[in-house]
Amino acid sequence: MVRTLVVGLLLFGSLACEEERNRSTSRRTTTDGGPRSDGGPHSDLDAGATDAGDEVDGGTRPSVSEVDPACLDGLYTESLPMAGADIDSDVASYQPTAVRAFILTVLEKRYPIGKAVVEGGLANTRLGDCIDQFLQPSSSANEVARQLSTIVHECGHFFDLGQSGFDDATYVITPTLRFQCSGGSSRGTPARSLINDDELSSLRAPCGGRGSFDCDSYADIYLDGDPNDGRFDSGDQGFDMLLEETVQYVNSLASGYALSDRYVGSVSERDGILTFLWYVGRYLKMTREDHPAAYLKLSEDSCWRRAILTVWGRAWLYLEATEGDPALGIADRTLIALVRDARILDEIQRLRVLEGCEAP
Repeated sequence: MVRTLVVGLLLFGSLACEEERNRSTSRRTTTDGGPRSDGGPHSDLDAGATDAGDEVDGGTRPSVSEVDPACLDGLYTESLPMAGADIDSDVASYQPTAVRAFILTVLEKRYPIGKAVVEGGLANTRLGDCIDQFLQPSSSANEVARQLSTIVHECGHFFDLGQSGFDDATYVITPTLRFQCSGGSSRGTPARSLINDDELSSLRAPCGGRGSFDCDSYADIYLDGDPNDGRFDSGDQGFDMLLEETVQYVNSLASGYALSDRYVGSVSERDGILTFLWYVGRYLKMTREDHPAAYLKLSEDSCWRRAILTVWGRAWLYLEATEGDPALGIADRTLIALVRDARILDEIQRLRVLEGCEAP
């Protein structure tokens, strides 16, 4: 089992580097210039302003139709980042030699949950230093600020992996909410690349290495390989890592919301999480139809079911908050239609029913 973990960590390090290259090239420059009260998961960390959703005590809930206001996903509550917090003095006094302090200070002011995630990732040194590995040119403060979605995303991976074991996966949603679920690895759930063969794949086919915005470039990284060829590729990973990526793409979008005023042109923050919500729905459908034992594990185990519904709700909180922001999406209009497909929404509704929520 030790060898399995080591191989997994090495693969993750390689995948993360490739992922960052993809995230960087997907940025298109267009200008120069744990349940709480009311039954829903809740972050105690007061991050700031409320610009979308329904404001309730302690934060904001998603109010879009893709969540059920009476179920776990619609009851998810979090204070949105303080996107307008003043960081001008930090930008003006920036020194490349103090980049780590700058990152943590800006996140503390704009996205405190992101700061906690980065600090958690830095505490896990098994894969190295998550800032040093993923921070690209840092000669100016704005160059660094535009990379914070990547830093939070990648340090989030380091944080979760550092809390996980051989057969369990930990998902740190906020400093006060986490899930630790077992049995979701490739030993217990099918390869995520198998969704390439489903009926929905053709709606946005993998790019296959060609640079284009009308195909699925994420599939080339996350859904590659053949689970039967004797070689372990990224796409051979099971549901645990599919959900892990989904968790971190929510963090990417939350970071983008907090710092979109520092962006130039358009980036793919919304595209990433929408792609992974689509993948999660497709994976649930595939396992329900073709891998009933794996589906039983993911749907009947309250840890997995509640983790999925919580991440779904948090994702829609930030999708609602960033709706119409041209800086944070490239193909998001196309992708959101795929996630709204009745076949995807039906898979989430099945989990709600198992959670005990009445059909809306």
